[in-house]
Amino acid sequence: MRDLTSRLREIVRRDHGGGAVVDPVRELTYVPDTGDQAMDPSRAAEALGGTRVDTESGAYIVVDRVWEASDWHGRRMVGGYAPAADAPLALFDSRVGALPGWADRVVFFDLETTGLSGGAGTLPFLAGCGWFEDGAFRVRQFFLSAPAGERAMLEAIARTFDDATLLVTFNGRSFDVPLMEMRWAFHRTAAATDDMPHFDMLPSARRLWSRREVREAPERASCTLTSLERAVLGFHRLNDVPGLEIPARYFHFLRSGDASVIDGVLEHNRFDLLSLAAVMSHALSMAGDGPDACRDPSELMGLGHLYERAGQVDRALEAFERAVRDADRALRPHAAARLATLLARLERYDEAAHAWQSVLESSRGRDDAGLALRRRATQALAIHHEHRACDLAAARGYAQQLHHTAAGRARDDAAHRLSRLDRKLGLKRTADRPFDLDF
Repeated sequence: MRDLTSRLREIVRRDHGGGAVVDPVRELTYVPDTGDQAMDPSRAAEALGGTRVDTESGAYIVVDRVWEASDWHGRRMVGGYAPAADAPLALFDSRVGALPGWADRVVFFDLETTGLSGGAGTLPFLAGCGWFEDGAFRVRQFFLSAPAGERAMLEAIARTFDDATLLVTFNGRSFDVPLMEMRWAFHRTAAATDDMPHFDMLPSARRLWSRREVREAPERASCTLTSLERAVLGFHRLNDVPGLEIPARYFHFLRSGDASVIDGVLEHNRFDLLSLAAVMSHALSMAGDGPDACRDPSELMGLGHLYERAGQVDRALEAFERAVRDADRALRPHAAARLATLLARLERYDEAAHAWQSVLESSRGRDDAGLALRRRATQALAIHHEHRACDLAAARGYAQQLHHTAAGRARDDAAHRLSRLDRKLGLKRTADRPFDLDF
């Protein structure tokens, strides 16, 4: 998609930048068959609590809503979620976080579309933009009462982006922004997101919270925005419209003119924007405050991963060590493995071996992940005792365990290690039980 978008963008620039003159191309206009029941845009705007905007390019509807700074969203008041200039955004994205003034006007952005997988036939019929004003959070939504107004809506969104110092999305790097760039290119206009700083919160959310324990329901382990609302913010939506229903509701509106089916879609989009701002704020606060701000070991694991990627190894070690100490049986071996890997990278080999031993002692699962983790720990301990601790008997014991549990190339490698250790120890093997000698 990015290649196609880039090619279309170059065409737009040639048309508007003094390049070769291109014959006018007839614009595609959507004229859906809505029958006699279609609602007039003015009536739709009134029903949705918005305003109809008419331009030379077409018509669209604008709906504004404001959460005051003293309103509550989850465990904190809305004003507490406003981005701070000294927030450690560089820990999450070093390029964007290093930009001066990135927090001056952060615009949170989310689309609702006629399809969930993108592509040339997908139309963004609702675009939500949110930003903070004096602590209050304002959401401005651009809604297409008829698809023919798309060009006008795109122009309005571009004007909203003019003063933005940072665009924040949730999975926007893969979906929202490429889709918008394709729609701007389709209408042969420059993309408003060109050269705009953009931070996608989803990858950072996965690093911080993908290891949350599943205690109440399986969906709590996911990193969707609504699941993070519940687990991280303590906010629960009531009567929310499921994302899978949203395209069908818009098509029903186009056919029938029934604006009541869109109210829930607007509300869903508004809460997505506010929760995106809140999740980003919580992540930045947690990264700045350190391990003391974490509520459970899974957050400590995610925070340690974040510090490790940023090169802050001392803070990463602290987070991993506390995760090992505080984690339950399911998470402890994973935390110990992260700690051992980092210690080995720092050439603190004895401490790394101790952490790998903790992995073996705490890992009892028979699932693929648990088996793979124990094999990693066993191999690391075999290497450590052979080459660093010079305890060949212990190394042979770990290599023997690995030979019994591994398969394929890993088993062949273990067999090769056992042969070498046997030669060093002066052991003889029998044909029927070559590696089962006790020492």
